[in-house]
Amino acid sequence: MNSKRAAFVIALVLSLAALLGLAWAANVEDELKKLETDRAAAVVKGDVATLEKQTSDDYTLINVNGQMSGKSQMVDAFKSGKTKLTSDELSDMKVRVYGNTAVITGKATVKGTIGGKDVDGQILFTRVYVKKGGSWQSVAFQQTRVGNE
Repeated sequence: MNSKRAAFVIALVLSLAALLGLAWAANVEDELKKLETDRAAAVVKGDVATLEKQTSDDYTLINVNGQMSGKSQMVDAFKSGKTKLTSDELSDMKVRVYGNTAVITGKATVKGTIGGKDVDGQILFTRVYVKKGGSWQSVAFQQTRVGNE
């Protein structure tokens, strides 16, 4: 009888641990979705301070026009007005977390200019975040225009 109780207790502890792990993962996913939504709002507001804080110094951006740049070029484009979005609505976000690294994929409906070129329409995106010093920072972002089918 003792071995049955021990097995039950072990199964119960493992089940509880699994449930706690799922709750933690859901919490992290929600945190990252909010971070991404806040970042989109910062882009529309031209809130360069937020973008700088949420962006790693070794950041790489490949924009919808196929241009690659780093953090300083991205920030400068917002400061100069070369990049200005009046709308950046996110949808269909999927978050995958791998320890201190997370990948977000999704869709955005954007209006405005990127690199001085009109970008009104839908894009698909992939963003990679890394947790550094207790905070998530964007290290890479790739945009692809959704083609007219």
